Amino acid sequence: EFETRKSGYLTLRFNRKRTIPVTIFLRALAAVDDEMHGPLLSVGDDAELLELFAEADNDPDRPWIATTIRQEPTWESKLDRTVAQEALIEFYRRMRPGDPPTLENAQEYIVSQIFDSQRYNLKRVGRYKLNQRMQISVPSSIMTITKEDIVALVRRMIHINNGVAGPDDMDHLGNRRVKTVGELVQAKIRVGLVRMERVVKERMS
Repeated sequence: EFETRKSGYLTLRFNRKRTIPVTIFLRALAAVDDEMHGPLLSVGDDAELLELFAEADNDPDRPWIATTIRQEPTWESKLDRTVAQEALIEFYRRMRPGDPPTLENAQEYIVSQIFDSQRYNLKRVGRYKLNQRMQISVPSSIMTITKEDIVALVRRMIHINNGVAGPDDMDHLGNRRVKTVGELVQAKIRVGLVRMERVVKERMS
């Protein structure tokens, strides 16, 4: 869930758990790859973030990205890690405070949570609607969330906050879709198989 704070910065509530500045999440995405394998979000430094949203974030009285960056911790490079890798570890530390915050654990976690088709699949209708709403051109064969989707979503949030675009009505029938019986059964079977997989792994370990 992406949110706008009254003090003028953007946050992300990940998995309905902990809230972080959205720029930490964007930097963390630069340390992993998605199905697009494109140059978008490849460095994760201040210059790249400000350039990505320069066109949308053009109100000098309300610089959303710059204000959000000021909410971040001070990045100190350790073990020759990049800013993106440090942000990824910070993201993992906040989401999973009880686990050791290693780069490998953090990469595996964010990929499994966002870019894994078994966990989150847009289907063709979802990809079409997302492309249409965000005015992007991600291929219809890619049914997982991409970096381009997330960047476009943050841009739209800034447009809404600046009054350039209006918010969507979540209760409008045009923003809803009736699921078929097959999809509902498939979802239940998937949940059952995931639980069974977890039990088998616990018994074997």
